[in-house]
Amino acid sequence: MTESITGFPLPAKTDRLSLQPVLERIAQTTVKHLRQGGYVSEAEAAPWIPAYLTALNSAHPPADFLTYVADVQAQKHSLTQEGEVIRMQKLLRNCLNDRVHYWSFGPLPGRATALYDHCSGLRPVCAALGCPATLAGETSIVHIGSINPVSALVASFWISHELNRETDGDAPFVFSFLMDLPAWQILMQNHFAA
Repeated sequence: MTESITGFPLPAKTDRLSLQPVLERIAQTTVKHLRQGGYVSEAEAAPWIPAYLTALNSAHPPADFLTYVADVQAQKHSLTQEGEVIRMQKLLRNCLNDRVHYWSFGPLPGRATALYDHCSGLRPVCAALGCPATLAGETSIVHIGSINPVSALVASFWISHELNRETDGDAPFVFSFLMDLPAWQILMQNHFAA
């Protein structure tokens, strides 16, 4: 059974293969916004999705669609991966009307495992989406960190839905934050390192 929260179905299973259609839809939406913002032409972006899907099935899949695109584009623009991510983030935030705020205050508050201990099904989802999340308080406030605002919004809806299903109380406040690449990489390591 799937739930339609974000405009496309969320799979009941949360293994990497089952989550691939969600990752593909995030990539498509991200490309759409990057094209609308003038970052890339349709012809330039055409090979990204098929190549990204191939990369997802590799031994070392990209942690987020933006890191994949940043690697491709950094070579073309003579920028670092981080510089390319910053360019894309600025465009995406403008396209999404600042629905995801920028976090620049160090690590997100809360224990790295608190949300996943409370709702274990969210760990593989957050890992696949590249959106580490923490509980700040009991289950009333959730912070999500991401480099891709599209992924952050999907994670926000998914986490809200899962926490609402588990409790009869008030809906949690879920806040999505955009992070710079180094801070996000550290957060990903802290949350999902094997």
